[in-house]
Amino acid sequence: MNILYRRSGTVRARIAVRVAALAFAGAMMAVPASGTLAQTAIKVLVNNEPVTSYDIDNRSRLLNLTTGGKAGRQQAVEELINDRLKLQEAKRRNINVADTEVQRAFATIAERAKLSPANLEKALRQSGVDPATLKARIRAEIAWGEVVRSRFRASVSVSEREVADALAKKTGTSQAAQQAVFSFELQPAISIVPAKATKAQEAQALNQANAYRSRFNGCDGSLEVAKSLKGVVVKARVLREEGQLGGEIGDAILATEAGKATKPIRTEEGYQIIGVCARKTIQGQTKAAEEVRDELSNQRGEMMARQYLRDLRALSVIETR
Repeated sequence: MNILYRRSGTVRARIAVRVAALAFAGAMMAVPASGTLAQTAIKVLVNNEPVTSYDIDNRSRLLNLTTGGKAGRQQAVEELINDRLKLQEAKRRNINVADTEVQRAFATIAERAKLSPANLEKALRQSGVDPATLKARIRAEIAWGEVVRSRFRASVSVSEREVADALAKKTGTSQAAQQAVFSFELQPAISIVPAKATKAQEAQALNQANAYRSRFNGCDGSLEVAKSLKGVVVKARVLREEGQLGGEIGDAILATEAGKATKPIRTEEGYQIIGVCARKTIQGQTKAAEEVRDELSNQRGEMMARQYLRDLRALSVIETR
Protein backbone atom coordinates (compact mmCIF):
# COMPACT_ATOMS: atom_id res chain seq x y z
CA MET A 1 0.00 0.00 0.00
CA ASN A 2 1.29 3.45 -0.86
CA ILE A 3 1.40 5.29 2.46
CA LEU A 4 4.15 7.75 1.56
CA TYR A 5 4.66 10.94 -0.34
CA ARG A 6 1.72 10.78 -2.78
CA ARG A 7 0.60 14.32 -3.46
CA SER A 8 -3.08 13.59 -3.94
CA GLY A 9 -5.39 11.67 -1.69
CA THR A 10 -5.07 10.85 2.00
CA VAL A 11 -4.00 7.97 4.13
CA ARG A 12 -7.65 7.17 4.69
CA ALA A 13 -8.36 7.13 0.96
CA ARG A 14 -5.45 4.79 0.28
CA ILE A 15 -6.61 2.42 3.01
CA ALA A 16 -10.05 2.48 1.43
CA VAL A 17 -8.62 1.53 -1.97
CA ARG A 18 -6.71 -1.34 -0.44
CA VAL A 19 -9.62 -2.97 1.35
CA ALA A 20 -12.71 -1.80 -0.58
CA ALA A 21 -12.97 -5.29 -2.02
CA LEU A 22 -13.44 -6.56 1.49
CA ALA A 23 -16.73 -4.75 1.95
CA PHE A 24 -18.12 -6.13 -1.29
CA ALA A 25 -16.97 -9.62 -0.45
CA GLY A 26 -18.34 -9.34 3.06
CA ALA A 27 -21.70 -8.21 1.77
CA MET A 28 -21.94 -10.93 -0.85
CA MET A 29 -20.36 -13.86 1.01
CA ALA A 30 -21.80 -15.60 4.01
CA VAL A 31 -18.83 -17.56 5.23
CA PRO A 32 -19.93 -19.56 8.28
CA ALA A 33 -18.21 -18.27 11.38
CA SER A 34 -16.17 -20.77 13.30
CA GLY A 35 -17.78 -19.47 16.46
CA THR A 36 -16.54 -17.10 19.12
CA LEU A 37 -14.00 -18.85 21.26
CA ALA A 38 -15.16 -19.52 24.77
CA GLN A 39 -11.60 -19.07 25.92
CA THR A 40 -8.94 -16.83 24.39
CA ALA A 41 -5.32 -17.83 24.69
CA ILE A 42 -2.22 -15.67 24.28
CA LYS A 43 -0.32 -16.97 21.26
CA VAL A 44 2.36 -14.30 20.76
CA LEU A 45 3.94 -11.62 22.92
CA VAL A 46 5.33 -8.56 21.09
CA ASN A 47 7.43 -6.61 23.57
CA ASN A 48 5.11 -8.03 26.27
CA GLU A 49 1.98 -6.99 24.34
CA PRO A 50 -0.25 -10.00 23.61
CA VAL A 51 -1.63 -11.32 20.35
CA THR A 52 -4.44 -13.70 21.21
CA SER A 53 -6.06 -16.64 19.47
CA TYR A 54 -9.16 -14.45 19.06
CA ASP A 55 -7.09 -11.79 17.27
CA ILE A 56 -5.56 -14.41 14.98
CA ASP A 57 -8.88 -16.10 14.16
CA ASN A 58 -10.49 -12.79 13.22
CA ARG A 59 -7.52 -11.53 11.20
CA SER A 60 -7.39 -14.87 9.37
CA ARG A 61 -11.04 -14.59 8.34
CA LEU A 62 -10.50 -10.94 7.32
CA LEU A 63 -7.55 -11.95 5.12
CA ASN A 64 -9.55 -14.78 3.61
CA LEU A 65 -12.13 -12.21 2.50
CA THR A 66 -9.59 -9.82 0.99
CA THR A 67 -7.52 -12.52 -0.75
CA GLY A 68 -10.27 -14.86 -1.84
CA GLY A 69 -9.17 -17.54 0.60
CA LYS A 70 -5.50 -17.49 -0.44
CA ALA A 71 -4.09 -16.19 2.85
CA GLY A 72 -3.03 -18.57 5.59
CA ARG A 73 -3.10 -18.35 9.36
CA GLN A 74 0.63 -17.58 9.53
CA GLN A 75 0.12 -14.48 7.40
CA ALA A 76 -2.45 -13.29 9.94
CA VAL A 77 0.06 -13.82 12.75
CA GLU A 78 2.76 -11.87 10.88
CA GLU A 79 0.37 -9.00 10.17
CA LEU A 80 -0.68 -8.79 13.80
CA ILE A 81 2.94 -8.75 14.98
CA ASN A 82 3.70 -5.96 12.53
CA ASP A 83 0.63 -4.01 13.65
CA ARG A 84 1.73 -4.22 17.27
CA LEU A 85 5.19 -2.94 16.32
CA LYS A 86 3.77 -0.11 14.22
CA LEU A 87 1.51 1.10 17.01
CA GLN A 88 4.27 0.77 19.60
CA GLU A 89 6.59 2.90 17.46
CA ALA A 90 3.82 5.45 16.92
CA LYS A 91 3.30 5.67 20.68
CA ARG A 92 7.04 6.10 21.21
CA ARG A 93 6.96 9.05 18.81
CA ASN A 94 3.85 10.53 20.47
CA ILE A 95 1.72 9.89 17.39
CA ASN A 96 -1.92 9.20 18.25
CA VAL A 97 -4.71 8.17 15.90
CA ALA A 98 -8.09 9.54 16.99
CA ASP A 99 -11.11 7.27 16.95
CA THR A 100 -12.78 9.74 14.59
CA GLU A 101 -10.00 9.17 12.02
CA VAL A 102 -10.57 5.43 12.16
CA GLN A 103 -14.33 5.88 11.86
CA ARG A 104 -13.92 8.16 8.83
CA ALA A 105 -11.67 5.62 7.13
CA PHE A 106 -14.13 2.84 7.91
CA ALA A 107 -16.97 4.97 6.50
CA THR A 108 -14.94 5.60 3.34
CA ILE A 109 -14.52 1.87 2.81
CA ALA A 110 -18.25 1.38 3.30
CA GLU A 111 -19.09 4.21 0.89
CA ARG A 112 -16.89 2.79 -1.86
CA ALA A 113 -18.66 -0.54 -1.46
CA LYS A 114 -22.02 1.30 -1.57
CA LEU A 115 -22.82 0.35 2.02
CA SER A 116 -23.46 2.29 5.18
CA PRO A 117 -20.93 1.78 8.00
CA ALA A 118 -23.59 -0.14 9.92
CA ASN A 119 -24.21 -2.44 6.94
CA LEU A 120 -20.48 -2.99 6.48
CA GLU A 121 -20.24 -4.04 10.13
CA LYS A 122 -23.19 -6.39 9.58
CA ALA A 123 -21.55 -7.88 6.47
CA LEU A 124 -18.33 -8.49 8.37
CA ARG A 125 -20.14 -10.21 11.22
CA GLN A 126 -22.01 -12.40 8.74
CA SER A 127 -18.60 -13.51 7.49
CA GLY A 128 -17.39 -14.27 11.00
CA VAL A 129 -15.25 -11.17 11.40
CA ASP A 130 -15.45 -8.80 14.34
CA PRO A 131 -15.58 -5.27 12.81
CA ALA A 132 -13.06 -4.19 15.45
CA THR A 133 -10.52 -6.32 13.59
CA LEU A 134 -10.72 -4.17 10.46
CA LYS A 135 -10.72 -0.99 12.56
CA ALA A 136 -7.59 -2.13 14.37
CA ARG A 137 -5.90 -2.77 11.02
CA ILE A 138 -6.91 0.71 9.83
CA ARG A 139 -5.57 2.31 13.01
CA ALA A 140 -2.20 0.61 12.60
CA GLU A 141 -1.92 1.69 8.94
CA ILE A 142 -2.79 5.32 9.68
CA ALA A 143 -0.32 5.42 12.57
CA TRP A 144 2.42 3.80 10.51
CA GLY A 145 1.88 6.26 7.69
CA GLU A 146 2.42 9.14 10.11
CA VAL A 147 5.49 7.46 11.64
CA VAL A 148 7.14 6.84 8.29
CA ARG A 149 6.41 10.28 6.90
CA SER A 150 7.90 11.95 9.97
CA ARG A 151 10.94 9.67 9.80
CA PHE A 152 11.75 9.71 6.09
CA ARG A 153 10.14 12.71 4.38
CA ALA A 154 13.38 14.67 4.36
CA SER A 155 15.38 11.60 3.28
CA VAL A 156 13.43 10.81 0.12
CA SER A 157 14.57 12.82 -2.86
CA VAL A 158 14.30 12.18 -6.58
CA SER A 159 16.62 13.98 -8.97
CA GLU A 160 15.46 15.61 -12.19
CA ARG A 161 17.71 13.19 -14.10
CA GLU A 162 15.95 10.20 -12.54
CA VAL A 163 12.58 11.68 -13.43
CA ALA A 164 13.69 12.37 -17.01
CA ASP A 165 15.08 8.85 -17.46
CA ALA A 166 11.95 7.21 -16.04
CA LEU A 167 9.72 9.48 -18.08
CA ALA A 168 11.55 8.66 -21.31
CA LYS A 169 11.09 4.94 -20.67
CA LYS A 170 7.46 5.29 -19.71
CA THR A 171 5.94 7.84 -22.08
CA GLY A 172 8.57 9.27 -24.39
CA THR A 173 9.75 12.85 -24.12
CA SER A 174 7.43 14.22 -26.81
CA GLN A 175 4.32 13.05 -24.97
CA ALA A 176 5.67 14.21 -21.63
CA ALA A 177 5.98 17.79 -22.85
CA GLN A 178 2.34 18.11 -23.89
CA GLN A 179 0.68 18.82 -20.54
CA ALA A 180 2.09 21.73 -18.57
CA VAL A 181 1.64 22.25 -14.83
CA PHE A 182 0.31 25.66 -13.79
CA SER A 183 0.68 27.86 -10.72
CA PHE A 184 -1.98 30.38 -9.70
CA GLU A 185 -2.02 33.67 -7.83
CA LEU A 186 -5.46 33.86 -6.25
CA GLN A 187 -7.54 36.52 -4.48
CA PRO A 188 -10.23 34.96 -2.24
CA ALA A 189 -13.30 36.96 -1.29
CA ILE A 190 -16.35 36.12 0.83
CA SER A 191 -19.88 37.43 0.70
CA ILE A 192 -20.72 36.82 4.35
CA VAL A 193 -23.92 35.03 5.37
CA PRO A 194 -24.89 35.73 9.01
CA ALA A 195 -25.41 32.82 11.40
CA LYS A 196 -29.03 31.63 11.36
CA ALA A 197 -29.65 33.76 8.26
CA THR A 198 -33.13 34.10 6.85
CA LYS A 199 -33.86 33.14 3.25
CA ALA A 200 -33.85 36.83 2.36
CA GLN A 201 -30.40 37.34 3.89
CA GLU A 202 -29.09 34.24 2.13
CA ALA A 203 -30.40 35.51 -1.19
CA GLN A 204 -28.93 38.97 -0.61
CA ALA A 205 -25.49 37.50 0.12
CA LEU A 206 -25.63 35.46 -3.09
CA ASN A 207 -26.66 38.53 -5.08
CA GLN A 208 -23.74 40.49 -3.64
CA ALA A 209 -21.37 37.64 -4.50
CA ASN A 210 -22.60 37.57 -8.10
CA ALA A 211 -22.30 41.37 -8.29
CA TYR A 212 -18.70 41.17 -7.10
CA ARG A 213 -17.93 38.50 -9.68
CA SER A 214 -19.49 40.46 -12.55
CA ARG A 215 -17.54 43.63 -11.64
CA PHE A 216 -14.26 41.85 -10.97
CA ASN A 217 -11.70 42.76 -13.62
CA GLY A 218 -8.41 41.79 -12.04
CA CYS A 219 -7.03 41.56 -8.51
CA ASP A 220 -5.65 45.11 -8.35
CA GLY A 221 -9.15 46.58 -8.27
CA SER A 222 -10.78 43.93 -6.07
CA LEU A 223 -10.77 46.03 -2.88
CA GLU A 224 -12.55 48.92 -4.58
CA VAL A 225 -15.18 46.57 -5.94
CA ALA A 226 -15.73 45.01 -2.49
CA LYS A 227 -16.13 48.44 -0.84
CA SER A 228 -19.13 49.16 -3.02
CA LEU A 229 -20.90 45.97 -1.94
CA LYS A 230 -22.46 45.10 1.42
CA GLY A 231 -20.91 42.21 3.32
CA VAL A 232 -18.18 41.34 0.80
CA VAL A 233 -14.72 40.89 2.33
CA VAL A 234 -11.51 40.49 0.31
CA LYS A 235 -8.82 38.28 1.82
CA ALA A 236 -5.06 38.11 1.31
CA ARG A 237 -3.70 36.76 -1.96
CA VAL A 238 -2.34 33.20 -2.02
CA LEU A 239 -0.15 31.16 -4.37
CA ARG A 240 -1.19 27.63 -5.29
CA GLU A 241 0.16 25.01 -7.67
CA GLU A 242 -2.26 23.02 -9.77
CA GLY A 243 -1.69 19.85 -7.75
CA GLN A 244 -2.79 21.66 -4.58
CA LEU A 245 -6.22 22.49 -5.95
CA GLY A 246 -9.05 20.12 -5.23
CA GLY A 247 -12.80 19.81 -4.86
CA GLU A 248 -15.44 22.09 -6.30
CA ILE A 249 -13.41 25.24 -5.66
CA GLY A 250 -10.34 23.74 -7.38
CA ASP A 251 -12.39 22.78 -10.42
CA ALA A 252 -13.82 26.30 -10.58
CA ILE A 253 -10.35 27.87 -10.44
CA LEU A 254 -9.05 25.64 -13.23
CA ALA A 255 -12.02 26.64 -15.40
CA THR A 256 -11.51 30.41 -14.83
CA GLU A 257 -9.33 32.68 -16.97
CA ALA A 258 -6.76 35.02 -15.44
CA GLY A 259 -8.37 38.34 -14.59
CA LYS A 260 -11.76 36.73 -13.93
CA ALA A 261 -13.43 35.33 -10.81
CA THR A 262 -15.04 31.97 -10.11
CA LYS A 263 -18.73 31.47 -9.58
CA PRO A 264 -19.85 31.84 -5.93
CA ILE A 265 -19.53 28.64 -3.91
CA ARG A 266 -21.29 28.22 -0.55
CA THR A 267 -18.98 27.68 2.42
CA GLU A 268 -19.45 27.90 6.20
CA GLU A 269 -18.74 31.66 6.14
CA GLY A 270 -20.90 32.50 3.16
CA TYR A 271 -20.40 32.61 -0.62
CA GLN A 272 -16.76 32.35 -1.65
CA ILE A 273 -15.50 33.88 -4.88
CA ILE A 274 -11.91 33.34 -6.02
CA GLY A 275 -10.30 35.91 -8.26
CA VAL A 276 -7.61 34.48 -10.54
CA CYS A 277 -4.91 37.15 -10.54
CA ALA A 278 -2.42 35.21 -12.66
CA ARG A 279 -1.97 31.76 -14.17
CA LYS A 280 1.58 30.73 -15.06
CA THR A 281 3.25 27.67 -16.48
CA ILE A 282 5.79 26.11 -14.10
CA GLN A 283 8.93 25.78 -16.19
CA GLY A 284 10.30 22.28 -16.51
CA GLN A 285 7.23 20.58 -15.01
CA THR A 286 4.57 18.54 -16.71
CA LYS A 287 1.76 16.44 -15.35
CA ALA A 288 3.45 13.30 -16.63
CA ALA A 289 6.69 14.28 -14.89
CA GLU A 290 4.89 14.94 -11.61
CA GLU A 291 3.23 11.52 -11.76
CA VAL A 292 6.59 9.82 -12.38
CA ARG A 293 8.20 11.80 -9.54
CA ASP A 294 5.44 10.66 -7.18
CA GLU A 295 5.85 7.04 -8.28
CA LEU A 296 9.61 7.10 -7.73
CA SER A 297 9.20 8.80 -4.35
CA ASN A 298 6.66 6.23 -3.25
CA GLN A 299 8.85 3.32 -4.35
CA ARG A 300 11.84 4.73 -2.49
CA GLY A 301 9.80 5.59 0.59
CA GLU A 302 8.16 2.17 0.76
CA MET A 303 11.54 0.47 0.52
CA MET A 304 12.73 2.54 3.49
CA ALA A 305 9.52 1.72 5.38
CA ARG A 306 10.00 -2.02 4.88
CA GLN A 307 13.57 -1.78 6.17
CA TYR A 308 12.37 0.30 9.11
CA LEU A 309 9.87 -2.41 10.05
CA ARG A 310 12.52 -5.13 9.70
CA ASP A 311 14.78 -3.15 12.03
CA LEU A 312 11.98 -2.82 14.59
CA ARG A 313 11.41 -6.58 14.50
CA ALA A 314 15.11 -7.26 14.92
CA LEU A 315 15.25 -5.05 18.02
CA SER A 316 12.05 -6.43 19.57
CA VAL A 317 11.32 -9.36 21.83
CA ILE A 318 8.78 -11.56 20.04
CA GLU A 319 7.77 -14.68 21.94
CA THR A 320 5.61 -17.34 20.27
CA ARG A 321 3.70 -19.72 22.51
